[in-house]
Amino acid sequence: MHHTRRTWLAPRLADRLGARQARRTADLVGLHGLLHRDVPDEQRRAGLAFLAEAADLGVLHAEDAELHAEDAGLLGEAPLEELRAALRGEFAADGPDTADRRWAEVRRAFAQGRIGTAAEAAALTWRWRGGAFPRLVVTVGPSSSGKSTFARSLPGVRTVVCLDDLRRERGSRADQRANREVLGEGLDRLDAALADAAPDGGTVVWDATCLNRHQCSLVHAVARRRDALVTHAVWRLDEDSLARRNADRDHPVPPAVLGGQVRRYEPPYPGEAHRTWYVAADGHVRDRAGALHDEED
Repeated sequence: MHHTRRTWLAPRLADRLGARQARRTADLVGLHGLLHRDVPDEQRRAGLAFLAEAADLGVLHAEDAELHAEDAGLLGEAPLEELRAALRGEFAADGPDTADRRWAEVRRAFAQGRIGTAAEAAALTWRWRGGAFPRLVVTVGPSSSGKSTFARSLPGVRTVVCLDDLRRERGSRADQRANREVLGEGLDRLDAALADAAPDGGTVVWDATCLNRHQCSLVHAVARRRDALVTHAVWRLDEDSLARRNADRDHPVPPAVLGGQVRRYEPPYPGEAHRTWYVAADGHVRDRAGALHDEED
């Protein structure tokens, strides 16, 4: 499967393996090539820690990488599980969002070699314990995935920044001629919404396709500026399902446009946001990565 696209593979495995195992198998296919790249020694531990969030390094192996993973204490099936179990008690008084934010910061510091114990993790993340930071949910998937319906279904959402709505305000949601201006306006609105949500931990949704890492990075830059907890809500539907949904939409996109989105779509891996939700065709979150507590429904 070395040349198989993750976006093709994951939905075809889900019925047989379940959402979580299908996702991890597809991520394994996507990540295997990274092991054969030259990596500076000072970046190797952090890179392996990132890989370990998505895949078992004992499976995703090459001789050289395996030796480095063992040296870094990352070769087991769940190398962070001991620390994670300890922090469940340490962060027991936190709400789920606060606990997940602190856990994400712990994972990053662990990958950088700055911490190794629960006491160090608690001290490092003390500043986030009150939960006074905004929450940002970033929808990730091609048109017709169901992103806008999902955004409207989330409880406690203060603001939804939807690029299609901004185009509609300009005259037509189908008009792509001013995409750069629409994106700039959307990012400005996102910045203002996150600033408004910060004091009491309100939730903001970015409703757009975000097909690849570059598109996500523009949103992440705003989130970092506002110290937001970032959740990727990721869709993985096969091409036939997307085509049927598109045909039933009030505002379908041209089939050629949808096909181009599917070809360009590269879902993020676990660890590219503080946490990741994997949304099934029915609009429910069926798999999670990055949560301190249970990651599966």
